[in-house]
Amino acid sequence: VHGRCICHHNTEGLSCERCKDFYNDAPWRPAEGAQDNACKRCNCNGHSGRCHFDMAMYQASGGVSGGVCEDCQDNTTGQHCDQCKRFFYRDPFKVISDPHVCLPCNCDPEGTLHNGMCESHTDPALGMVAGQCPCKKNVEGVHCDRCRANYYGLSGSDPLGCQPCNCDPSGSLPFSICDPATGECLCQRFATGQHCEKCLVRYWGLGNSLYGCSPC
Repeated sequence: VHGRCICHHNTEGLSCERCKDFYNDAPWRPAEGAQDNACKRCNCNGHSGRCHFDMAMYQASGGVSGGVCEDCQDNTTGQHCDQCKRFFYRDPFKVISDPHVCLPCNCDPEGTLHNGMCESHTDPALGMVAGQCPCKKNVEGVHCDRCRANYYGLSGSDPLGCQPCNCDPSGSLPFSICDPATGECLCQRFATGQHCEKCLVRYWGLGNSLYGCSPC
């Protein structure tokens, strides 16, 4: 009546009727003959010291793991703190248990899809590279921080990132690119305008010759 059980197999309680804290990777079960059915330690990869048992997870894993880590640290997330949080990516040169395994994305939110979120990990089959920024259609650069050639006005409100310069080929220099901030085109002699679409005063014939406009 007054006895207290000496618990083994990572259990606790007056009758060893529950698993110890952080030993919730498998459900508590009494020993059966030579099978001790010991409580299993949760695997949080060193990023958490708290977990709870989830029967649905346990069944989905085929009876392998039902422990769900709580309050993952070091910018990790997931059942085993084995993934990086949003806006962080996994360093491919570090093991998942390293406290610095998750690095912050360095994407320009103005020119990146998903508000600056980068690829979370490397997966050659899906063409994913850890830390890579997915640029909007008219944006380029490692950090998606500049407009493609002949586009300008990088903006987060623009779904394509930048808008086309639309330089008039008759009045702009061949193979020239416009100013990426203002969109102003580089004009041929005596041509003017944002798009080099007209002649200067006292000049005419835009596009009639290879040299922009001619004097009147």
